[in-house]
Amino acid sequence: MQKKIAVVILLLCPLALSDAKGQNHDTLILPNANLLRCNSSDCFRLWSGATEQQGLFPKQMTIDMDRGCVYGMTALYDKAVPFDRVDAAINDRYRQWFSADGSTAVLHLWRVEAQKFAIQLHLADTKDEKRNLAEAGTKQVIYIAFGGRAACNPPHE
Repeated sequence: MQKKIAVVILLLCPLALSDAKGQNHDTLILPNANLLRCNSSDCFRLWSGATEQQGLFPKQMTIDMDRGCVYGMTALYDKAVPFDRVDAAINDRYRQWFSADGSTAVLHLWRVEAQKFAIQLHLADTKDEKRNLAEAGTKQVIYIAFGGRAACNPPHE
């Protein structure tokens, strides 16, 4: 199963490798939240729910899985992409779930109660760069199912 996931990620890389510099795409492509708690190989066709071929895709995606079930995703957008543009793309879909609690100028949070996941938008800084998490200025969008890894456990009856 992990080999299938690696193949899917490699297939998505050409889309994600387009350099943000000099591009003037209208649409910033976000990951599809339907991938959370998905545990079938068919789920990886759900990339974004958008059919945009000229959209601005993340430069890197990391998927957190447990026994083939996705419980978290991290999308990194190039530092040339403005923070406000990523924020606006998320707000277009999830504005009603924006959480002012804990949000700052470089960190925005959404709690999507209806679908049981949260989104964090973070502007990477020099501390993140020193820890090899992301280059300073990179926009990091994290989707996590409520309960994290435990969200993939089958319900107890």
